[in-house]
Amino acid sequence: MKISIIGAGAMGVMYGGLLADSGQQVTLIDIRRDVIDTINRNGLHIDGASGNRHVKVAAVLADDATGPADVVIVQAHTDGTDDAAQCAARLLTKSGYAVTLQNGIGNVEALVDALGPKRVLGGISYNSVTTTGPGRVKHTNPGPTWIGELDGSHTDRVQALGESFSQAGMETKISDNIIGVIWNKFIVSCAIHPISALSGLMSDEIANVPAATELQDKLLEEILAVVRAKGVTLADEDPVCKIKNISTATPVKPSMLQHIDQGRPTEVDSQNGALLREAEKCGISVPYNQALTYMIKARSASQSMQGR
Repeated sequence: MKISIIGAGAMGVMYGGLLADSGQQVTLIDIRRDVIDTINRNGLHIDGASGNRHVKVAAVLADDATGPADVVIVQAHTDGTDDAAQCAARLLTKSGYAVTLQNGIGNVEALVDALGPKRVLGGISYNSVTTTGPGRVKHTNPGPTWIGELDGSHTDRVQALGESFSQAGMETKISDNIIGVIWNKFIVSCAIHPISALSGLMSDEIANVPAATELQDKLLEEILAVVRAKGVTLADEDPVCKIKNISTATPVKPSMLQHIDQGRPTEVDSQNGALLREAEKCGISVPYNQALTYMIKARSASQSMQGR
């Protein structure tokens, strides 16, 4: 299977390295020349939960990427999803398809707009990965990868992709309600990531800080009100229980905190920012999510100013 992965950040490197190490033909694609050059020179280095590995893979700039690809896995920063979708359209064979494993909502829709619904799978990852340098990552928390057809059907292609992930050592689950799965992860991200990003707390430290816990409860009240108003059928009907477990016993550094620490743009627009847009459509006030979204944007702007 020829697999192109758009986005050579933490998740892209982990998935690319594990898939390549299991025998898949993998190409990593990114817009950063220094990252591409480093990967082509030094390969990928992965340590942590999935073991220590050094894997050689091909890497190419997005503008120079060519097909054919049987599968395109989109792991780009969510600000670049539209561009990733156009890149996927160039790379895929006629029978090929794209799958997004990105956080937030709106990514599936961007791929469908570019490729059509029959050439898109939904997906989400509960793995946690930290970047330690270009092409170098630490797998900090293993979790399942969920994939599924948008219409809930069971197909040979989703089964084959799931088997490829499993053979690479990743726990994989196929869902007949992948949109519900994506929304469940969206709720988790909105209720944990901005709190960690602004406070510096690891995910499992939130429950130890009363102010953070109370803020999380306020966020969840607003998020779930929007979910109910939209009529979304969640795959997990009790997302609060999962979030509280993560906030108590899952020691990971959320991606939004990593981005803040690295001085990189966050993905808040596809997380709490996306919730604001959905809430407006439903006529629901979400002041806590709105305040956190504004503060994340202000923090990012501050870092940009300091970096000048």
